[in-house]
Amino acid sequence: MELKPGTKLGPYEIVASVGKGGMGEVWKARDTQLHRDVALKVSKSEFTDRFTREARAIAALNHPNICTLYDVGPNYLVMEFVDGAPLQGPLPAEKAVEYASQILDALDAAHRKGITHRDLKPANILVTKQGTKLLDFGLAKQGTGLGPDDITVQAVTAEGQISGTLQYMSPEQLHGKAADDRSDIFS
Repeated sequence: MELKPGTKLGPYEIVASVGKGGMGEVWKARDTQLHRDVALKVSKSEFTDRFTREARAIAALNHPNICTLYDVGPNYLVMEFVDGAPLQGPLPAEKAVEYASQILDALDAAHRKGITHRDLKPANILVTKQGTKLLDFGLAKQGTGLGPDDITVQAVTAEGQISGTLQYMSPEQLHGKAADDRSDIFS
């Protein structure tokens, strides 16, 4: 199905394209039931294991600097629409420290739930009037030390494979080794 403004996916009406990525396309849409703007991340194919992992990772997190998942469709995720722009520099030192603090706080929340982002880069961090929002958990993996009540998010790649954005990958990711919380901090 070709998407364009006016197309409906369930109760969501497409408004405009926001961007494209490796897994699909992100659209600004209108939730016609709740009368709010949302972001629809539409998969290039039917719902995949990778999309399921991303949905579970985001759903497990509740933090003001991490995007919120609202719904899941047959081939799309419905998330809060974040009105912002990708992180860009150079920044004044005070702003850089403020944003870094927010990003680290969001990563700490994810890491405490056993989730390693593995694709931390400026394009996955939006700056809004309220601060930063961490997005795109499509490459997230399960860390160690989860309790019995925590979610399970399996790794997208196996050891020996690399996945992510070259310029922001940690050394262990570049060498195809297991990534952990330190990989996010490096990125």
